[in-house]
Amino acid sequence: MTNPLRGNERDSAADQPSAELSTSEKLANEANLLLGAVARAPQALADRAREATGEKLGETGVEVAKSVAVGAAFALALRKPQIFGQVLAPYVEGAALNAGKILGVVAAADVGTKVGVPAYEVWKDPRTLEQNKAQLGKSLGGMAFDYPLMAASGLAGFSAGAKLAKIEMGAGFGLGKQTESMALRPIEPPPSTPHTFEKLTAQMKAAQAGEQSITTSIREENFLGRGSNGAVYKLDFTKDFVVKAPEYAKSSSTGGKLEEVADFMPGHNVGQPVAKMGDYLILKKQEGFPAGGPGGRARREMTAEAAEALFARSAKTSAELPQSAYDELARTMMALEKHGLQFDPSKPGNILIDPVGKRFNLVDISPTSAKQPYQHTVSDIIVPLADNYFVGSVLPDKGAAYQSFLQQIIAKATVAAKNAAMHERPEPGSSLSYSYKLAGLKPPGE
Repeated sequence: MTNPLRGNERDSAADQPSAELSTSEKLANEANLLLGAVARAPQALADRAREATGEKLGETGVEVAKSVAVGAAFALALRKPQIFGQVLAPYVEGAALNAGKILGVVAAADVGTKVGVPAYEVWKDPRTLEQNKAQLGKSLGGMAFDYPLMAASGLAGFSAGAKLAKIEMGAGFGLGKQTESMALRPIEPPPSTPHTFEKLTAQMKAAQAGEQSITTSIREENFLGRGSNGAVYKLDFTKDFVVKAPEYAKSSSTGGKLEEVADFMPGHNVGQPVAKMGDYLILKKQEGFPAGGPGGRARREMTAEAAEALFARSAKTSAELPQSAYDELARTMMALEKHGLQFDPSKPGNILIDPVGKRFNLVDISPTSAKQPYQHTVSDIIVPLADNYFVGSVLPDKGAAYQSFLQQIIAKATVAAKNAAMHERPEPGSSLSYSYKLAGLKPPGE
């Protein structure tokens, strides 16, 4: 008599592999899987192309449109992240700068899944070889069609977005310098400027201006601001240079013959002199308005509301400048240090905010101590832009209304300091810690 239990055992055993395969046999199956899938891929590619342009033409159009939109958004995020709003702009710009890494990880995960899953199933059960061979071949053919199509669509979108943002295709997309924004950037001078002694003399000759034209430019309507031991004025005959007159006594200042001054940072513009004429210095002109609130002398000549309005413009504009502006500022500070110079962060006005050029500019640079060279830190960016004294002492509510701007300044400055390999931040309890508190943030290290 047949035992029913033994019959069931035979049926169950029939559903399992006849015997456990050796490792070499499993590896042979994996090779068979890949070779078979590759052989089927061309036909799968043709099938996918017919499907995409036929019964699924609408779906293909939607995917192409998505890729175009992503490409355009990427182009805008690289150069004009502020269009996404004050809150999202820093995150959007960070994602754009690392888009290559992100897309690489996504693509690797997609390919790994489509290849790895069939390989694993065949490894576990060799009877699925033919089924997974067909599936993998279809996947390879689909990827061979979809990836180039979506990449071309994304490039078309990027081109359109680049034109909208008024940038060239190579700027920031990574066609030669894509790694520059993703790693610590070396200190390199920006492109050479026209602010040279030769340019100055050429402009004077073209305008038929002599040394007297420099001294006659020093008048109230040409006043730009005050630096250390001097006041700065526009020159009537040029937009590239300004004149600095000694503050102590303009009337007793002496002129003389125009002489060239050695440029201590060729290729950079930090408001350094290119010429002198007796007591007067001819400086490279910097664009922008002073950071922070107005100084004590200026505040006494205006209402409290007007003073706060100037600070509000500074904080808002600084916060909205792109990460690249902060990166360039940090690299410039480190370049100063390399040349034995330093920036004075005690005066917020020593940083000029240029919303048109979307950058920061430095003025009033001085030599550092040879025995104890100045080391620039992230504090030299944050403290002047936050203007601790104005926020903490002049504003009646301690600047609570400006905390969101201060937080954005701190976030971007921190990234810039890392990119430029600036020195370690000051110890807790410093001016930097106070800036954090004014921004409603917990100071680092406390």
